[in-house]
Amino acid sequence: MTGLALPRVRADLPGRHVDTSSRAAQLTRRLNAAAFFQTMLVVCLILIIWPSTFGGRFGIVMVAGSSMEPTYMLGDAVVIWKQPVEVGDTIVYRVPEGDFGAGNPVIHRVVGGNGSGWITQGDGKASPDTWTPSNRDVLGVARFHIPLGGRALAVMGSWLFTATLGGIAAGLLLWPDSENAPDHRARKGRHQA
Repeated sequence: MTGLALPRVRADLPGRHVDTSSRAAQLTRRLNAAAFFQTMLVVCLILIIWPSTFGGRFGIVMVAGSSMEPTYMLGDAVVIWKQPVEVGDTIVYRVPEGDFGAGNPVIHRVVGGNGSGWITQGDGKASPDTWTPSNRDVLGVARFHIPLGGRALAVMGSWLFTATLGGIAAGLLLWPDSENAPDHRARKGRHQA
């Protein structure tokens, strides 16, 4: 009796047998791991650096004028932290209600006063400000600055930068593993034989 011989197929050779269910499961695992990692990162960042404008302790502002030169230049980013104010501190505050420009943020140095009314002045100005912000108007005390960092933050906040990062992240997530990639050495050896 003549039997039908079935060809032998090696599953470990590239291009011969691909288990699509394991590829889908692997992609799902990768996406779940990435989503979990990103969620945890965002939660940790929110807990650590909750913005002072929402009642937190941390903030970043961009210098938009020249009144604090030479300490801070136009386009610098200043990191602020909510803490008790002392004379000599550089603070970011909102112009008090009832004054011209009410609600606008200002970064100036405290040269006198107390918590009910601080006297502030820009390092590049000859006279103090007309505003006297109280502790409730203060968003934070300057801790350090990043030269031209405000401009970099403005670029990072643009839609083009966000889309570029999203494209890179998607490409990295969908990039095939080396175990799924063809083994060119094995093919080269077969063709030479």
